Amino acid sequence: MKHNADLTGFRLLLSLAHPDDESFGMGGAIAYYAQRGVAISLICATNGDVGSVDPEWLERYDTIAELRLAELRCAAEALGIQNVATYGYRDSGMMGTPDNDHPDCLWQADEDVVTGRIVRDIRAFRPHVVVTFDPFGGYGHPDHIYMHRATTRAFHAAGDPAQFSEHAAEGLAPYQPAKLYYTIFPRLPLRFMLWAARLRGEDPRRMGRNHDLDMQAALENQLPTTTRLKVGGDHQTRWDAAAGCHASQQNPRQGSGLVNWLSRVIFNRQDFTRVYPPLNGREPLESDLFAGVSPG
Repeated sequence: MKHNADLTGFRLLLSLAHPDDESFGMGGAIAYYAQRGVAISLICATNGDVGSVDPEWLERYDTIAELRLAELRCAAEALGIQNVATYGYRDSGMMGTPDNDHPDCLWQADEDVVTGRIVRDIRAFRPHVVVTFDPFGGYGHPDHIYMHRATTRAFHAAGDPAQFSEHAAEGLAPYQPAKLYYTIFPRLPLRFMLWAARLRGEDPRRMGRNHDLDMQAALENQLPTTTRLKVGGDHQTRWDAAAGCHASQQNPRQGSGLVNWLSRVIFNRQDFTRVYPPLNGREPLESDLFAGVSPG
């Protein structure tokens, strides 16, 4: 398939955890495929309501969840995401925190129920390609790990008429997507991030606003890259706009001058691991999530 070929008629489903996962993580790839005509749908499992928010951001909103979901709608429009399904679970916070024990959080949700909801959306959206988190959840977030597990199960269950057969009453037929991918940090930018953190005197195992992100563990648990997309200037501009929609959060793409230029140079690619179909020996690096997929 030609690298910049029109992909109208193809469909992509992103199965993620929080408002901002779509923008901070793979916004460049989303903008790239939207520009090529792909119909993109997003599952956002939580309301992001445990995220840290400064008081001034809540002046026009009653709750953190209301704010975060408004930011998600803004980002989806900026990136060209056509459908957004929100599941409404409470954010679980980082691993080992009291928020993991809250009965309404995603980490405590019945995995069969969540898997069934994802299967329903797969059967409704009928994507050719599904993307979710890697087994470590990028940087160990329990909601990311949960969505990795539930989405992987749902991907394989969606085409089986014996699983979640109650969907037939809703007019939803079994449907098997062609490919499943996990998002991963590009190794070189991640190493640069860790080097820069050490240069600033920051502990790579205690990064972020709340010092609860272990980015060294993210590097140690990284999967091999099977697919790499180049995201150019126009896609990066839309990526920046979407990330800017999540203004209440610590935007990793925010900066000006040299900082912004470095960000665009270092993060000019998006890496993925193809899980299905499984790799057949040592295959060349893919440059398109839709390589080998037929429309329909």
